[in-house]
Amino acid sequence: MNMLQDDMLDQHDAPPPLQQATALLARLEQPAHAPPAPLCPAPPLAFARGRVHELTGPARRTLAALLAGAAQTEGPVMWLRAAWRNERLCPQGVRGLADPGALITLACPRAGDILWCMEEALRAGCVALVIAEFTTPPDLRQVRRLHLAAAEGVARNREQGQQALAPLGLLLADDSADYRLAGVESRWALHPLPHPEPATKAQPDLGPGLWRLERLHSRALPPAQWPLSLGEGGPRINPGSGAL
Repeated sequence: MNMLQDDMLDQHDAPPPLQQATALLARLEQPAHAPPAPLCPAPPLAFARGRVHELTGPARRTLAALLAGAAQTEGPVMWLRAAWRNERLCPQGVRGLADPGALITLACPRAGDILWCMEEALRAGCVALVIAEFTTPPDLRQVRRLHLAAAEGVARNREQGQQALAPLGLLLADDSADYRLAGVESRWALHPLPHPEPATKAQPDLGPGLWRLERLHSRALPPAQWPLSLGEGGPRINPGSGAL
């Protein structure tokens, strides 16, 4: 009789199933490790590691080269392109933003090979950044696979003690400046701006290029835009002009 009463008291003191499930979910959602610092060439231009982001706008390749230069200080950078396209990266155009001789460029013979190579490189965790110029836009399922591969690469490097190498991926359309992919962590755009003073024979070099940087989508931050200049000292962003 006493044992039966003790069992009844224990059941009475136990938390309800809903509370147990809520506590379990809270423990599962709590990250075991602090997330790695974002790739940040100049605040507020920051990209979360272990995730996949999208670049748009007419100067999206310039933005990709800028991020490649920032990532090259941490590890290899891979740039995937379609083999049947006549256009190629111009080393003279990339110089000043990234080291063109250190870029790993890969011409993929099929459209599906671009995403496959990106997924395998992110999962291996052997690169700091993978840039993919897609010809066939990935669907939501494929973008989620890329997220999982990038997160697996970060976890693998953490287990091996390589905390500094935390891969992330950049997706940009090969022939469209205004594409919107579903499921990406963030979406950024870069637009060239006219210089306030026209070039003359006496002053043919106008100095650093002027650009408009836009954060079109982010899971954690609102849309915003800033003026950006690119010079020998690296990118300079005026964070004072902010929300759209």
